[in-house]
Parts: sequence; C-alpha cells; structure tokens
Amino acid sequence: MLSRAIERQRLHHGLVFSGPRGIGKATLARGLACALTCDVAPARGCGECDSCRRMLSGRHTDLRRLEGQGKSRMIAAGPAREVALRAQHAPFEARAHVIIIDPADRMHPKASAAMLKSIEEPSPGVHWALLATNLHDILDTILSRCMTIPLERLSLADTRAVVSAELARAPSAAPVDDERLELVVSLADGSPGVALELLRDPSLEPTRELLAATLRALELGPPAVFSGDRSPLWAAWRTAVLATPDPNEAAVTDEGEDEVIVVKAKKKPKKKKKAKKKKAESKETPARQRATAGRLAELWLLHLRELLLGREGLRNMPALSRDDALARHMQHIQQFQSNLARNPNVRLSFEQLLLSLGA
Repeated sequence: MLSRAIERQRLHHGLVFSGPRGIGKATLARGLACALTCDVAPARGCGECDSCRRMLSGRHTDLRRLEGQGKSRMIAAGPAREVALRAQHAPFEARAHVIIIDPADRMHPKASAAMLKSIEEPSPGVHWALLATNLHDILDTILSRCMTIPLERLSLADTRAVVSAELARAPSAAPVDDERLELVVSLADGSPGVALELLRDPSLEPTRELLAATLRALELGPPAVFSGDRSPLWAAWRTAVLATPDPNEAAVTDEGEDEVIVVKAKKKPKKKKKAKKKKAESKETPARQRATAGRLAELWLLHLRELLLGREGLRNMPALSRDDALARHMQHIQQFQSNLARNPNVRLSFEQLLLSLGA
C-alpha cells in the first residue's frame, strides 16, 4: 500500500503507525525512509545501497528520530521545537526527509504544540512517521492531519517466522532450542519484538523454575509456603527476582549521566547514583519483585491454557487434571495480575494467591 502511494506520489505527508509494543512500528518507519530515498529500488528500498544503509543505521542527514527520554519516555518541548525548525529547511541531500517520533503518544503538550504547525504546513519532501501504542494520547488536531495505519498482532506462525528470520540474520548468536522459541513466541502474543526481547531476558528460565516450585508448593500445602526463606519456593523466588533487571535501572543511569554533565565538579551526587544502582542490583527491589510476579503470572496462564487445550503444557511442571480446577486457577491468577499494580507488597499478594488456590 505504501509503495503504491509513493510510486503515484500520493503518500500522505503524516503517517501514524499504531499498534502494540514490539509489533514492528519502528521497523516499518525505517523501511518507509528507505523507500522514499533509495535510487536503486525507488518506492521500495533495496536495503543495500549507501542511502539505505545510512537510513537503517540512523546516520542519514535526511532521517531524524525524536525519541522519549528516561523512564517515562516523555518527549520534551525543547527537542520537539528543534526538530520542527530543522524540518523547515529539509530535505538536505535526498528526495525526502523523514522524521520519526517515538513514542508519539508520550509527547508533552508543549511538544505537541511545537509539532502541530510543521505537520499542518509541511515543507515539500518532508514526511512524518508517528509511532504510538495509544492513539488517545495524541493531540486530536495532530491525528486529524495524519493518516493512521494500524498494525495488528501477528499469528503464532507469522511471529515464529519473523523471529526465526531475525535469528538467522545473526549467525554468531547462541543457538535457540525449539522449546524456548515456542515459549517466547507464545508469551509475545503476536509481537515479534517482544519475542526477541524475551529470548535475551536472563530472568525467563529462573521464572520458569519458580513456576515449577510454585506448583510443587501448591501440591504440598501451607507448610511449603510458610516454611521460611530457605524453602525451595522462596529460594526460587529470590533467584528469579535477582535475575530480573530492575525496570528503574535505565532511568537511574540516564539521570546519573545528565548529572555528571551538568555539574561535573560535584562528586557526591555521582557516588549517590552509583550506590543506588549497586543497591538495586543486590536486592529484591519492589520493582524487580513486581516484574518477576508479572512474568510468573504470564507463564502460569500460558501453562494453564495449554492444559485446557489438551496439550502438554510447559515442561517439568506438575499438572492439574480437572478442567474446572484449571479455569478456577486462571481466574485467580488474572485477579493477581490486576492486584499487582495496586498492592505495594508483592510477596504478600503472591502468598494470598497461593492460599486462594488451596495451599
């Protein structure tokens, strides 16, 4: 569709690619940039010429990425104004200049206002690609001046094919066994990018072992749950939590780097950031516990769905045999997922879940 529009010179100057995380919005935007500027394969992009390679690597003068910063991934007004000003004088060397905003649904209101005039009155040859998960968080006046292209979740087979193709492009990477590939594809829910993230996730196998320990504890009853931190269940819990990257760690690192640049002479704030990071790496932080519990719930639900479909489920797991018990467990686990965001004591919520399931 996009190639035909480029060939006919009818491509809308403002495109919004919407869809879940990991579905391929950024990949599509980079492909669009190649298609607009490639001389070897106009309207499609060859991926091999100098222009395409620079576009794909982000080093082309006619490609600008405006990305959110920090934990919130908020796009501030200052960088947005800079991009809008630069867009007035583009393109610089190619036929087109492409601006990718990611995530467009995390723009500060002042950033949206700075972008609006440029999108309303685009310079010739300037194209905007706005990437968003939630369209409701984009300014209505911006949406009304763009064409929205929704990207749907892929089937299991298509997700598997995309992930396998990506793995084939990286022959130096460690081989992935079929079982792990099937696991991440199932957990990714139609998002190839999420599946590739899961393949690199160091906490996936420890969390699977935690699920096995949890199911064994349910079989043994309350003594297995309340026998202290050295019990197999809580030892597996600690291992999984410590293997889980702290979701706040990237934000702390960014803040620390900014602080060193702004106040280079001051040493104490830098040490404080290092101390915070070291503490986060060595402890079961609430953020890590919440991330571990969320991944555990996803694995558990996947296991139960497989059993309900008459399949084997995840390997080395004690299995429930009655369908009514499977359905009841799924309801309690889904409620546990909902409670995670509200209950600050993740371990207590987990204990309550086990009690509700009959431990």
